[in-house]
Amino acid sequence: MATILGLVHTGPPDAVVAWIAARQLGLITAEQLIAAGVGRGSIRWRLANGNLHRVLRGVYLVGHAVPADRALEFAAVLACGAGAVVSHRSAAALWRLVTPAGREVELTVVGRDCRSRVGLRVHRVQELATADRSTSHGIPVTAPGRTVIDYAATTSRDEAERAIAEAIALRLLTVPKILAATERAPNCAGVGVVKEILGQPGGPRRTRSNRERAMLRLIREAGLPVPLTNHPVAGFNADFFWPEVGLIVEVDGEGFHRPRPAFERDHRRDMVHKDAGHEVLRVSGQQLHEEALYVTAVIARAYDRRSRRRG
Repeated sequence: MATILGLVHTGPPDAVVAWIAARQLGLITAEQLIAAGVGRGSIRWRLANGNLHRVLRGVYLVGHAVPADRALEFAAVLACGAGAVVSHRSAAALWRLVTPAGREVELTVVGRDCRSRVGLRVHRVQELATADRSTSHGIPVTAPGRTVIDYAATTSRDEAERAIAEAIALRLLTVPKILAATERAPNCAGVGVVKEILGQPGGPRRTRSNRERAMLRLIREAGLPVPLTNHPVAGFNADFFWPEVGLIVEVDGEGFHRPRPAFERDHRRDMVHKDAGHEVLRVSGQQLHEEALYVTAVIARAYDRRSRRRG
């Protein structure tokens, strides 16, 4: 007999194992195997014969070696037991704020010992408020507000801003909700960074590439009004858009020789924007790095010129 998620199942060991694995993304723990009637010797035999595949110490995949989507995160929670939650970058990936980073899962446990090991990085805290806990696809995970705070403590400021802006765009968070999360965890290492990002001119802005982030830094450092980023304009997304003056700045992608379809798409986009009455400036990666002052001066003059035209 085995019990998971408040459900009880009885039957032959193989049937119970299959029932548990079907409810845990193909995963099962050593304790659950024993509860199902599979002895330790049988566990070793199943491992040797390919019926079980070790994911983490004490956690196995049943019947196949390829984990399903999000199975590694679920395995990490099972490995550390009740109360553990996926956190930091791994939580940010579950919330679709960042891309997953390899096979290592970051996890937070409260007030007890669960050691980091290969494939598992453990963060220990003394407390974690109920409001800072959530689930994503059935997996215990830090709530979005706590996730961006933890992530900000372990990544660059640019990446932290990108994650916060993404969470706001996806309507997972609002600025008041983020500030409430910082009040619940005032001593967390990422709180200062998060507050700085929220308080900067224009607040957090979405960017899709290192070049866009470099452009945004230049705009802020020059003291220019902070534009909307990746904003829909006339059926296309504009990299940087000042709606009050109808000015658009596009940052060209990687590569000196652009593929013909990309060139044609950008050319059509510029035509549509200009036809709608907007001015479009294009900036290359080389200009960003080698002519930063010139780039910001051109943008400033264009902004001032259009502002005066609009009275």
